[in-house]
Amino acid sequence: MRKTSLPKILIFFTLSFLFFIDAFAAKRLALVIGNDNYLAISKLQKAGNDASAIATELQKAGFLVTLNKDLNYRTMVRVVENFTAKITGGDEVVVFFAGHGVQLKTGNYLLPTDIEAGTPAEVEKTAYSLDDLNQKLSDAKPAFSLVIADACRAPLQSNGRSLGSTRGLSPPEPAKGQMVVYSASKGQEALDRLSNSDSNPNSVFTREFITRMRKPGIKIEDIVREVQDAVEELAKTVKHDQRPAIYNESRGNFYFYAPISIQQSTLPLMSSTLTTEQKEDSFWSDTKSVGNIQAFQAYLQSYPNGRYVNLAKANMEKLALASQQSQTATPIPAQTYNQRPINPQNQNNSNPLNSQNNNKRKWFEE
Repeated sequence: MRKTSLPKILIFFTLSFLFFIDAFAAKRLALVIGNDNYLAISKLQKAGNDASAIATELQKAGFLVTLNKDLNYRTMVRVVENFTAKITGGDEVVVFFAGHGVQLKTGNYLLPTDIEAGTPAEVEKTAYSLDDLNQKLSDAKPAFSLVIADACRAPLQSNGRSLGSTRGLSPPEPAKGQMVVYSASKGQEALDRLSNSDSNPNSVFTREFITRMRKPGIKIEDIVREVQDAVEELAKTVKHDQRPAIYNESRGNFYFYAPISIQQSTLPLMSSTLTTEQKEDSFWSDTKSVGNIQAFQAYLQSYPNGRYVNLAKANMEKLALASQQSQTATPIPAQTYNQRPINPQNQNNSNPLNSQNNNKRKWFEE
């Protein structure tokens, strides 16, 4: 009988142990959903883009990402069930939803593309409960879970009758280890874009979130606070109120990218300098997208000694001069505008959910 050498036995047990440890090691899992093509309510333009962009960034940060777009109700239920079944204790989990949402007396709901929004009862039966999603995540007991809803709130009406008297989305009750972020606060609407000339492929919230989640060594609480301030300032440039909301019961520190230890003598001050420039570059890009005097004023207030101060002032002077010239020019007769008359017979029966104003994501509410 051949004898098995001791080194081979040790190697076998070492590899077996490492395989066992790896099988039960904490994972980074992400579920990303973007719904644009709604059938019965207004379509969106950037929810799918937002989902793709977030999925890409999460993959770079080491997450195993499940990306889905334009889910109907049955598929949405199946996707969530399959995802939560993969979660084990100690995992780090992110769920991102871009699309329409609704608040009813029974709770908050994420809307699939085939939502039936005639009555609250129909919505309850054809939408996915955000509260149920949070509970499923809690039951799976991950070490940390982050739920982001890049959607927004507006009154839901059916057949000309309002289904609710109060505005805003009811705050969730996060479980231990859970953080929930909404792209807008109570009574607000989240902007898909800052203006018709805004060429950024992502919503105002998502573009600011992505910029900041890339930075190493920044805790999630600090990322969200920076996003809150940046979104609020950008919304003001188009005279709109939007400030993301955060509800936090997480424990410990969560980073998309952990802090990097750098020898001070090797790369002095590199991290802080780069972070400041990236932040300013992002704000300046959004300022140019808006392109009005208020936007350039917001930049000057945020970065009085910034690298684009002279450009901002030059643009403000140019816009002011153009405004003066337009005031002295011959006014255009009102009838030259191509305006569509409103049909009084259809006005009361029109469904506001089918509005063509795609600048705003809706949180319909009861």
